[in-house]
Amino acid sequence: MSDSTWHDFYRGDLQSFYALVVVPLAYLAYRAAASPDASRAVVPAAHALVSPLLVVFACLTILDPTCTGPLTAALGWSGSFAGTLVMFLFVLLGDLRVFVLLAVTGRPQRALRSNLAWSLGLVLLVPVGAGLIHQVLGGLVDDLHGQWLWIVYELGFLALVTLLARRWVPRVAAGDPEQAALLRSLCGYSAAYYALWAFADLLIVIGEVDPGWAIRIVPNQLYYAFWVPFAHARFYAGRAAPASSAS
Repeated sequence: MSDSTWHDFYRGDLQSFYALVVVPLAYLAYRAAASPDASRAVVPAAHALVSPLLVVFACLTILDPTCTGPLTAALGWSGSFAGTLVMFLFVLLGDLRVFVLLAVTGRPQRALRSNLAWSLGLVLLVPVGAGLIHQVLGGLVDDLHGQWLWIVYELGFLALVTLLARRWVPRVAAGDPEQAALLRSLCGYSAAYYALWAFADLLIVIGEVDPGWAIRIVPNQLYYAFWVPFAHARFYAGRAAPASSAS
């Protein structure tokens, strides 16, 4: 393949729109026909909130590529400040859903307002930090590749969810190994797609452009298409039956 082949495919409507919305649309159709079984919730106290949130997140997944792709193009915002602002808003919303789901499943006893405040605080850490680091790098390196901003962001989010899995999860899920396993899997899934994005962008920066854009397709699918189905499957995986006590 030529150096531009995968980049062209990546930017094309098949990869950047249609392939991203098919699975969320199927999930919404499934949810229209069947409600989750509350008895299979790993964190029963969070079921009443998680169930509608997953529907909201699926709708958000469809809105994201729609607004940042066809709608932005139709409005003539592609490459403009308005288009960048729309894209950045959906990046934050995509990360916010991770923290909101972690909060309501890790701290179901807390009020929704408290969990939202915790989630909003976390979601702002990475972009603010990434912006500051990128400014410093720009001052040290002439003609800094534009992909470095995304690399710093991706590595920052990867570090944050890893820290949550290692430090926060054992604290909030102490004494409940199944809740802890659920929270770690949500962190691990998000860590996986951010690690792949960072790896792909590093390849692009060092000149391996075509492989970089090809690899980027995989985390896109994990982030857009399969995040909600994965979260649903893990949350409604059921709890192990309690072991019978010895007489």
